[in-house]
Amino acid sequence: RWLRVRVTDAISGKAKATVNLPLGLVDAGLNIASQYAPGVAFDELIEAINAGAQGKIIDVFDEEDGEHVEIFIE
Repeated sequence: RWLRVRVTDAISGKAKATVNLPLGLVDAGLNIASQYAPGVAFDELIEAINAGAQGKIIDVFDEEDGEHVEIFIE
């Protein structure tokens, strides 16, 4: 299973950052993701991962910075 984080420019749709990590390295991935989405409740994300969630679990539009942050578990 993988944790995938994708950050795109909300206007152009161009990728700004993409991180793909095995779930075994999820702590490192969440530290990276928290830099791009400080308003996300990462404790709830950890609970979802531990409960076996799959698919898109976070979908955030940051209008101030013009970024779209998506987090998937596959």
